[in-house]
Amino acid sequence: MRLKVAEHTSVHLAEGRVVLDDYLRHRQFELTAPLARLCWEFRSFAETDEVLAELDVEEREVVWPVLRRLLDAGVLVAEGTPEHRAEQRLLAAWRNGGPAARHYHYATRTFRDTPYADADDQDRALAATAAADPPPPPLTRRREEGTAGVPLPPVSDQWADGPDAPDAHGLPAAPGVAGGGARWGERSLRDVLLARRTTRRFHSRPVEAARLGDLLAVLAGPVPGRPGPDQDGNLFKASPSAGARHPIEVYLHVVSVVGLEPGWYHYDAADHVLEPLGPPWSAGEVVEASGGQEWVGEAAVQLCHVATLERIWWKYDTARAYRMVQVDMGHLSQTAYLVATAMELGVAFTAALRDESLESVLGLDRDREIVLGLTALGWPADGGTGGLRS
Repeated sequence: MRLKVAEHTSVHLAEGRVVLDDYLRHRQFELTAPLARLCWEFRSFAETDEVLAELDVEEREVVWPVLRRLLDAGVLVAEGTPEHRAEQRLLAAWRNGGPAARHYHYATRTFRDTPYADADDQDRALAATAAADPPPPPLTRRREEGTAGVPLPPVSDQWADGPDAPDAHGLPAAPGVAGGGARWGERSLRDVLLARRTTRRFHSRPVEAARLGDLLAVLAGPVPGRPGPDQDGNLFKASPSAGARHPIEVYLHVVSVVGLEPGWYHYDAADHVLEPLGPPWSAGEVVEASGGQEWVGEAAVQLCHVATLERIWWKYDTARAYRMVQVDMGHLSQTAYLVATAMELGVAFTAALRDESLESVLGLDRDREIVLGLTALGWPADGGTGGLRS
């Protein structure tokens, strides 16, 4: 019988122990030195008789039952068996994603009997957690206490409550909408959905700070008129988020915005101000950080979306929470697309980024704050949809 170690396994260190992780079945085994040496002999298909022939009689009597248990547990696969064919199908299906993507997917996949707490049990558990470990702040502030940020124009009444007249912003009228382009909130959802495109050619015309401010408030700020953080630190925002945790913060690189100095900023949603982080990049630096995509460097503003993982981990202490963060990014990106489209702006999202470059310029903790993607904003050039790819 020819055996080998199953390829839906990986090895990692955990507090001084060597662990063999069968991520397909969510089972872990501690690898002792003898067991590790045995697995090494079966790193590719090998005849058990040939491997055992190198051992004396007593060793064979010990090793053979171990091989049988490993085979029954699925850690070892026998050549030509249904388990072997299933493994071949798995590897073929994931050949383009590689072992890291394969591991991530199956390690966070759920089973029929995966336990879930009911809402009351979860509320009680969260209350106990909050008593010992209060939830992290729902909004991030990067500047020192007592330091003022760069103010943005007041949020228009298209998003905020209040009688402010947005016409004073001087924005051009949206098609079929009277009263100026600042009336972006009056465009029908159907019209905006049908008009939504991905823009990959931008005009050099600067974007107004009022328009940018409204967009940031919708993306990252609390929903107007809703209560502030509850006892679990949850806020309500325009985009849905798993458990209302809203882990994503918005950073921005201003290139050409009326009334704002070019540079890197963090958007402080609590005070509706920008927090300066550093000088502007050249267009070439932006393109380099975005995987060589030249159109990203043409945009008037680049929004960088960063997940603060402690917000989601505080409520969901499971690897599957990392999936939720990616889904949250999809919700947020769609909101950016729709609001920007309603404002007549061109918009595009990309995840083809060099994370390390952005982590450095934004001063991120790579272990706790993860770069998810970038939204480019600006006025679309003629034919700027790049073939209407989206």
